[in-house]
Amino acid sequence: MSMSHSSISGAAEPPAWLWNGEEPRIISAFQPIVDLMTGEPIGFEVLSRGMDPVQAAHMLFSKARVEGVTFELERACWTAAVRQIALLPLEAKRVPFFFNVGPEVLSDPRFHDGSVLELLARYGVSPRQIVLEITETSTFADSEQLRQITRQCIGHGFGIALDDFGAGHSGLVTLVHSAPQFIKLDQALVRDIHRHGYKQHLVKSLVAFASSVDSTLIAEGIETWDEMNVLLRLGIRHAQGFLVARPASQPPRPSEEFQRHRREALRALHYQKDEDDETVGGIVIRRLCLDAGTKTEELDQLFRRTPGLDHVVLLAGDRPHALVMRHRSELTANERPLVVEDTLKIPALARAALGRAPESLYEPVVVTNAQGRFLGTVTMKQLIARATDLEVHATTGAHPLTQLPGNRMIERWIRQALRGSSGFTVIYADLDRLKEYNERHGFPRGDQLLRLTARVLSESLHLLPSGSHLGHVGGDDFVLVCPGEVNPEALEALCQRFDEEKRALFDPGELERGFFEATDRKGNRVQVPLVTLSLAVLDSRRMGGTVHPASLSGLAASLKKKVKEQAATSRTSAFMFERRAQV
Repeated sequence: MSMSHSSISGAAEPPAWLWNGEEPRIISAFQPIVDLMTGEPIGFEVLSRGMDPVQAAHMLFSKARVEGVTFELERACWTAAVRQIALLPLEAKRVPFFFNVGPEVLSDPRFHDGSVLELLARYGVSPRQIVLEITETSTFADSEQLRQITRQCIGHGFGIALDDFGAGHSGLVTLVHSAPQFIKLDQALVRDIHRHGYKQHLVKSLVAFASSVDSTLIAEGIETWDEMNVLLRLGIRHAQGFLVARPASQPPRPSEEFQRHRREALRALHYQKDEDDETVGGIVIRRLCLDAGTKTEELDQLFRRTPGLDHVVLLAGDRPHALVMRHRSELTANERPLVVEDTLKIPALARAALGRAPESLYEPVVVTNAQGRFLGTVTMKQLIARATDLEVHATTGAHPLTQLPGNRMIERWIRQALRGSSGFTVIYADLDRLKEYNERHGFPRGDQLLRLTARVLSESLHLLPSGSHLGHVGGDDFVLVCPGEVNPEALEALCQRFDEEKRALFDPGELERGFFEATDRKGNRVQVPLVTLSLAVLDSRRMGGTVHPASLSGLAASLKKKVKEQAATSRTSAFMFERRAQV
């Protein structure tokens, strides 16, 4: 028994605008639901419209309600959709299809009489390929009935989604009793969200909630880049809307324009230029890769003769095609592995990797460059270990490059010093012309210079009052917080030692000339003096009046400008005390 109108027990002859004999007068279309992290569809919502004389979906369902044939319309929509899904290529059927189902249909006994499962079986479609979207704008009269119905549907293999969340008055009740795998935010919450702070706070809370109950949150109705950018910042990972792709008779993929904007938005969000932001490119390893045409027998032999090999990436040219893994004695292949760019920050990747489906949770992550070319992979063991290290650094405030305490500890030291009855000194240390050095010698050499600076400052603490602390604010900024007064001779010795040790990081010709060449903002080649260290020294005894935390950074900024001028003139590292009384 198929889900045609003839299968409806005791039903009157359906209207001609709905069925033409055994053929439903329904046209199905597909709209992708996309993972904003990868740009790949995670599913397709199935949308229906009628044929002449009733075409628009809202008119179609409104007419069905007036004539009392809502269930017959639902059968027609299902029949048309399932037939079309059966004809799709295998690639398009690797992700689930989302069907809108209202409570009045779900609670109808005819939905559970076996005809739905029989329709799917007839066309070779598994219930596991179908997600039932419960529309939140209409309600169940009995919440216990909803719980039983959703359990029954899940038992058959269907997924459950709550649609239009936030549009109706009973959303939380429906949410609690349906326990959906997917929660779809109503487009009213998405529309112009970049202009409404209240919406942003609400969505951010829903992101945290969905994560805690292991549901996938999907933003519906995205139409502008501003909306997408804000949703990404709030933690939304999955989206649907005209901005992504319009509904089509064949499951569409997002346009290249969308993919380009998506990548730019991710870079703006995750890929800041500060070296505090460690990216996946730093831990990626080039693994064994083979051509996509490699036969299964060859792969099996390869894994058998290489005991330590647990995965291989198949490439189509220089782009990842599939991930092949060995689990015990079996090989499995995933043609949709998690693929990210090498500039993604590690914490963001950890969140993306842990948000995958259970069956792919422990798969390696495939890494490409910005052009999509394969670079290597990162295993979950690598990722979790490095993410844990970074979390520890964040908790303690330690800078990952120099291992020195960061802003949190520096602020604590300054607060403690302000509460003390004796005076204190704060030294702001800043490298001059590090940007130009990085452009000339590269960031790895720049990192070496930062580590050298940290070592020189750390090993010079014995020259300063006992109990002095050293921290790394970020970039080329360091701070020393010292109890009591600092001897100028100690600072002179510190500057001389830096100028001596920095020589190892310059070429002989640069040392002889006293400058290196770089390109200025206008593209001209210029001569840049060697990097120096400037120390702005704020002694509470010399400042006079009451010292406030907010005033320290302002005074330091003004003083650093002066000491940098002095260092530029002398071409040696320099220090300067703030001697103005604070107003």
